[in-house]
Amino acid sequence: MLARQQPALPLSFPLRHTPLAICCLLLTPIHSVAALSTSDQLLELSIEDLLAVTVTSSTLTEENLHSVPASMTVYTRADIRRLGLKALGELVNYVPGFQSYRSDNSSLNRNISARGRSVGNSAAEILVLIDGQRLNNDWHGGAGTVESIISLENIERVEFIRGPGSAIYGSNAMTGVINIVTQSQRELRVEAGSFQKQYISAQWQAAGDAGTLDIYARSTSSDGETQTLYNPTTNSNKTGRDSYRAEDLYVRGNLGEFSLAARYARRDTQEFYAVGYTDDNAYFDTQTHSVNLGWKHALTEQLSLDGHVFSSYKFYRGRAAISADGLTIYEGGIVEREQGTQWLLQSQTEKMRWLLGWEWRNPELTNTASHLGTLDSPRAIAPLILQAPENGRRINGVFAQVQIPVNDTLDLTASLRHDDYSDAGSNNSPRIALVQQVNDGNSVKLIYSEAFRAPTRLESSVMNQVTVVNNPELRPEIAKTSELIWVHTGKSNLFSATVFNTQVDDAVIDSVVSTPSLKRKPVNSDLSIAGIGTEWQQHWREHWQARIAFTHFFDSAGEIHTQSNSLLGGSLSYEQGKWSSSLLANYQGSAVDPNEQNLPANITTTETTNFGGHTVFGLHVNYQFSKDLNLYLHGDNIFNKEYNSPAFRPGNYQGVPGSGQAWVLGATFGF
Repeated sequence: MLARQQPALPLSFPLRHTPLAICCLLLTPIHSVAALSTSDQLLELSIEDLLAVTVTSSTLTEENLHSVPASMTVYTRADIRRLGLKALGELVNYVPGFQSYRSDNSSLNRNISARGRSVGNSAAEILVLIDGQRLNNDWHGGAGTVESIISLENIERVEFIRGPGSAIYGSNAMTGVINIVTQSQRELRVEAGSFQKQYISAQWQAAGDAGTLDIYARSTSSDGETQTLYNPTTNSNKTGRDSYRAEDLYVRGNLGEFSLAARYARRDTQEFYAVGYTDDNAYFDTQTHSVNLGWKHALTEQLSLDGHVFSSYKFYRGRAAISADGLTIYEGGIVEREQGTQWLLQSQTEKMRWLLGWEWRNPELTNTASHLGTLDSPRAIAPLILQAPENGRRINGVFAQVQIPVNDTLDLTASLRHDDYSDAGSNNSPRIALVQQVNDGNSVKLIYSEAFRAPTRLESSVMNQVTVVNNPELRPEIAKTSELIWVHTGKSNLFSATVFNTQVDDAVIDSVVSTPSLKRKPVNSDLSIAGIGTEWQQHWREHWQARIAFTHFFDSAGEIHTQSNSLLGGSLSYEQGKWSSSLLANYQGSAVDPNEQNLPANITTTETTNFGGHTVFGLHVNYQFSKDLNLYLHGDNIFNKEYNSPAFRPGNYQGVPGSGQAWVLGATFGF
């Protein structure tokens, strides 16, 4: 089903022959470390151990959950394995303030938002990093559209900053930052499940006196679930399947002071929605690869210099029928390349920690060709249409941070970043934070920060696009956030609560226009968001563990929004002997979606659809057959809850159906 011919794509490093590359890397002459067994106890991480976990994404210095000047959530490898989750889009629903649901961009694309704020369907307000490398693209702004299913198999931990991070990272880190820290183990995983799903992955690690090498590879495919889809171009329902294929390869190593990370990801989808449209010939495919070369040198005992140079390539291509009779086909793609560098000078003494940083990036659209025609003659109507000017933007950012202990229990963090965009002007992003250690188990944090998001190329300079009208006068969003955070830990529990208020100046919102087809146009406005997020972890004796994340937004981007105001995600885990199991639950409250239901008669009014709240349950059962063999059964939406989520296309007022019940049976082999 997914054997469609792929276009020839330029590659910046040779990954066309993935199996051969893996075999060659496995033969690399590095002294191997002892095999990391899959039999590690899933509930062995205590609250005390959790507090010892180092987090680095908030300040680029080592902190723990009590000392870090941010509202943070951390999921370790053991946490994620216990729940049986393998993709970032699934995990975010168990983090306070975050939510995700399937979008109408492709069968793999999930709309992820933080703190009730989202524009479009690519999570442009959230910065996503893998080992410090940006995954966000310049065309959509976010990481979700191109990356879609981001794997969580080869990780050490995932750090969630629940709130602004622009004082360090600049644009996109407006409502949240997700940093995925990888670490491979020696393991092979195989799965088979519902809808002919097939899954195989391998990861391997070796280390020696000279350096280390980590390798991760994955291939998965599914024929997809048959569902009823609303087609806005024909104002009728049709059946379709959310079939897909995905491939990944990630290689990371270091030799002395030098490090190298290379990543390849490919996603092929069809027969579902493609950029808001659906028909039997619709598809949306993406491919991305990057290489990152790093160097870290200790200048003195207290002073270090850390530099990175990177290059990335992103390709996305889609096709859909855009006429009511289904005969007119729009097909186009975007090729985006980016080069950049970042240098960081850090100093740490007993009295003060400080850092100075500089970042330069040059994302560039190098191919925006599309065409209009029919299936029989794809280029008959318009053989070449540019979706945007084929050019780039230059981004310069400089930032500084100082951390000072005011006294034995009070720490001050002050940060400031200045960004200059060649096409969007300049902006300053300050942060000031006070962290008071009340006693051994309690800390209180007071933070004020400002963050921004530069307009994406899709918002500011798109041409001849089927879903969006550009706005070259669009101004950057500026978010001003105040937060009060309390973190409490006991012998067997951890609790945190965050109250925040955000005022967004020049917020980008979507207006609906007819040109003559129905499209969205981004415009500037002002809005405020306020809410509370809590997280609770509890260990009962040696067998039980619970984890609950609750969020409620008092003011969520106005009365009409496409995000839920109330969120609840939780898990209950039990382990006894060789058996362990986890029950997962995710509740998302109702969402109000603005759309158009009376076209073409009336474009001047905006209608709404209320998508009611829903709860989806999951189950993961694990049996440790032997030291290096682990068997498991995993179920998603085990009660087959039917629900719909808001669509990006304003003409789709029925929404996008959520995934139904699905089961997989799998095994992991340690070696």
